[in-house]
Formats: sequence, structure tokens, C-alpha cells
Amino acid sequence: MFSREWFVYVFGRWLLLSGLAGAAIQVLFADRLGIPTFPAFLLNQFCLACVFWYVDEYIFRRYFGKVKAIFRFPRIKGEFSMEQQLEKISEEYTEFAASFKRAPDDSREWLNHLVDLSHVVEMTERIVREQGVDMDKEYYDVINENRQRGLYEGDKKKGNR
Repeated sequence: MFSREWFVYVFGRWLLLSGLAGAAIQVLFADRLGIPTFPAFLLNQFCLACVFWYVDEYIFRRYFGKVKAIFRFPRIKGEFSMEQQLEKISEEYTEFAASFKRAPDDSREWLNHLVDLSHVVEMTERIVREQGVDMDKEYYDVINENRQRGLYEGDKKKGNR
């Protein structure tokens, strides 16, 4: 929690920038323009929010740009090729499909296999990200393609999969 970035953000962004800017704006509104204290404070906060929305957006985009992804499963030890991953995906899918066909209405019978399949797909994504591929762009591209086809709730077009 108390990393270098935390100190820079708390002391630099919040205390120095917001504190000084907030104090200066409060003096301007309350003392110079004669606005009563509480309305001046609310107006002060509104002005700061309008400015620091963009500052925080820049800070967090820059910071989270370094974080590749948040995964649900830990990384499996070892190095894996895409061929190995394809084989593992096929294996997990086959197990899931077989258990689902045996009892489609009983998720207790196939849920573990579905989670295993999700795990191997996530591991494949992790490997691709480690190779430097921009997976986020692909996610956005797929979302935009599906949105254009009207596949999401609230989309104007209605399409079939």
C-alpha cells in the first residue's frame, strides 16, 4: 500500500495540487467574491472535480497501462507453446462437452469442467500477453464488432450469433 506511487499520489496529487488549488479557489469564492462559505465550498469542489477528473484519468490510465491484466487464476509454472495450449483447450473442452451432455440440467456435473476450460483459455491469454500482444485492443475490437451487429442488450440492431 505505501509504495512510491502511493506517496506521490497522496502527497503530490491530493495534498499539494488539490489542497493548494482548493484553498485558493475557496479564498477566491468566499473572501473575494463574497459567496457564503458552504456554497463556496460546493462550487470549489465542483471546479476541482471538473479539472481533476482529467488529471486522475491520465494518472490511472498511465498506471494501469503497466498492469497487463487481472486474472482469476494463478499463473501455471513453466513455459508453454501455443500448440500445447491449443491441445489443452481441446482436451478441456472435450471433458466439458461430455459432462454437459450427460447432465445438461445439473450444473454440478459439468461446472468444474467449464471452470477448467475457462482456466486454460485464461492461461492462453496470459501467454499471448507475455509475448507482448495487445489483447485489450482485441477485446475492444470484438466488442465493437458485436455491438455493430446488435448483439448486446441495449443495442439498436438485433442480430443472431
